[in-house]
Amino acid sequence: MARQKGIIKLKGTIGDITFYKTQDGHLAREKGGIDASRIASDPAFQRTRENGSEFGRAGKAGKILRTALRPLLLNSADGRMVSRLTQTMVKVIQADAVSERGLRNVIDGEVELVLGFEFNIRGKLGTSLFAPFTSAIDRAAGTLDVSIPSFVPANMIAAPSGTTHFKVISGGA
Repeated sequence: MARQKGIIKLKGTIGDITFYKTQDGHLAREKGGIDASRIASDPAFQRTRENGSEFGRAGKAGKILRTALRPLLLNSADGRMVSRLTQTMVKVIQADAVSERGLRNVIDGEVELVLGFEFNIRGKLGTSLFAPFTSAIDRAAGTLDVSIPSFVPANMIAAPSGTTHFKVISGGA
């Protein structure tokens, strides 16, 4: 991917080169690729179709999880959280040893791979809260229990200077 330098920053397409802006700066790329109808029907692209199908399922699974946790994510998610979550869901799907390639899914994969996922990469729980805690989910009862024993906040919380209050919010899906 080419980076744009200079005083004039372009957006749009000139010929086969597309200019665009991301959080990484102004970039440019050349148009390329194979016709979609060929990918959809050519036997040489069977693996591509399988990968695309599983990637689509991973994206949908991530969307379902994000929707379930939406009230908790409104003020905490970073700009690349969706892509990181989709990447994790792809790993979950790839761990499915029951289904055939291209038909693998999250339910038969190892959902435990999502444990510890950081929804806000700039505010990780492990670098903010040093107090020990335990969590347990009882699916039958539909409860989530998080236990944090008493602790001294000055020693166990890394907060910005001047912080006077904090709260711990938990959620499960």
